[in-house]
Amino acid sequence: MDMKILLILTLCMGLASAGLTVPSWTLSQESYGPGTNGIITLELANPLVTTADVRSVTGVTLEMTPPPEMTMGAKQFVGDIEAGGATKVSLPFAIKDDAKSAIYALEIKITGVADRPGGVGGFDTFSRRVIVPVTIVNEPILSFKTDKQLIGGIDQLALTAINNGGKADNVRVRIAPGSPVSFYGTDEIFMQSVTKSAASNITLDSRSASDGPTDISFIIEYNDELGIKRTDDTTLRMTVRNEKLDISFTQMSDVITKKDGALVLSIKNDGNVELKDVRLSFTDSVLRLKDSGELKFGDLAPGASATASGAVFADLPPGVNLVKSQLSYVEKDVQKEEARDLPLTITSDADVGVYLEAKPLPLTIGSEHTISVLVSNLGSYRIDNVDVSIDSPALRSLDISDKQYIGALQSDDFSTVQFLMQANASSEGSYPVNIKIAYRDQSGQWKSKVVKQDVSVYNPPSAQANPLPIIGGFALIAIAVWYFVLRKRK
Repeated sequence: MDMKILLILTLCMGLASAGLTVPSWTLSQESYGPGTNGIITLELANPLVTTADVRSVTGVTLEMTPPPEMTMGAKQFVGDIEAGGATKVSLPFAIKDDAKSAIYALEIKITGVADRPGGVGGFDTFSRRVIVPVTIVNEPILSFKTDKQLIGGIDQLALTAINNGGKADNVRVRIAPGSPVSFYGTDEIFMQSVTKSAASNITLDSRSASDGPTDISFIIEYNDELGIKRTDDTTLRMTVRNEKLDISFTQMSDVITKKDGALVLSIKNDGNVELKDVRLSFTDSVLRLKDSGELKFGDLAPGASATASGAVFADLPPGVNLVKSQLSYVEKDVQKEEARDLPLTITSDADVGVYLEAKPLPLTIGSEHTISVLVSNLGSYRIDNVDVSIDSPALRSLDISDKQYIGALQSDDFSTVQFLMQANASSEGSYPVNIKIAYRDQSGQWKSKVVKQDVSVYNPPSAQANPLPIIGGFALIAIAVWYFVLRKRK
C-alpha cells in the first residue's frame, strides 16, 4: 500500500474516537530541493455521525516537529470546529540549503478538547500524532557543451554533460524528433553517471539542416539520487555550414571489427553532371582492402547509383568511424580527386559463452535445485548491462524474478548468477532449457543471445524398506532360540 494512503488511514482511524478526523493532507510539490519552500495543507473535519453523537471540538492546536533538514513554525492555533464543520490549515516550511537527498518524516501533534456525546456533560481531551513524509532531493541540472560549434555534413565531436545539481545515474540522451540535426548511427547515447561532468564521443548528421545557427533540442532521461526516474530537456546552439555534396555513400554490409569480411558500398551521383570512372581508395591503414587497392563504381549519370564490394579487414573500434579515403573521378574530361572522411559503422565482435550447472544432481521432480549460469565474454571489447534469464517447461522459478543482472564484463571475463528453481515436469525425461543473455556492446547496439541446453529430469527415488531392521530382527530371534532352547538342551 502506498505510504501516504497508509498514513491517512492511520490518522483518520486514530482521531475518529475524538470526534475529529483528517480526511486528507497535501504537499504543494511531490519533492523539494535544498533551499526551497513548500506548504503542507491539512484538512480537519468534525463529522456529524448521528444526532446522539453531536459534539464540538475546541482549542484545536497543531504542534510541528520537523526533521533537522526543515524549518517551520513550532505551533499553530486552529480554534473550534463545530459538529459537522471542517477547516483547512496551511503550514509553510523551508528546506535547508545543505539538506541531503532522502525521505524525511515531519511529525504533527494535534491536541484539543471534545464535548462528551449524548449530553452527559464534561469534556475529553485528545492528543494525536500525524507523520507526513517529505521528499527532499537535489535534482540534477544538466546542460551540454561540445569541443566545436561549427558542423557540416557528418561530424565527430566530443559532447560533455555538465551537472550543477545532484548526481544523475543511467543517463540517456536523445535528440528531439523533428530536429534537422540527428545522431548518426544511433538513436541515443548512454552515460553511466554524471556527478560534475561526463564526456562522450558522438557523431552528428546535419546534412538536412539549413546553413546558419540552429538549436539542437536534447531529451534527457536519468535517475536522481533517490533512484526516481526523471525526464528533462535542454538545448545546444550550433552553427551549420553545409557544402552541397555531389556524391553520397551508403554502407550496405556489416563490417565486424578485427575480422575478415566484405565491405559493400552504394554510391549515388546527387549532382547534375555525369561522372566517369569513379573509384574509392582508403588512405588509412586501419581499413585495408585485401583483393585490390580500390573500389570501382564505373560511370555515374546524374541521379544514378552504383554498388561495389571488396574483401576488407577493419582494425577499428565498434561504432561509427570516420575513415580517411580518396575519391577519384573524371568530370567533363578532367581527372579530379577529393579527400573524404567516409563514415563507416563497425560492428562489435561481441559474443558470450554460457555454461550451466545444477545442485544437487540429479534433477528430480518436485525437488528444489540451484541452477548456476556462468556467462563469459568471448569478444574483444567490454559489454555492458548484461542480464540473464532462464526458461524451461520443466523448471519453475522460486525467485522473485526469473532474471538476474550481471552488469559489465570485460573481454575474457566471466560471472555467475544463480536461480532457485523447482523441477515441475510431469514425467521424467529430457527437457529444453533456454538461457537468454541480453547486453549492450561497445557500438551502442543492444544484442541478445539464446542458448538452448537439454537437461534430464528423473522421478524421485521410491521408498524402499530398510533391510537393516529385518536383519536385526532375525539376529534377535536366533539369539533367543539359542538362549532358551539350545542352551538348556546342552
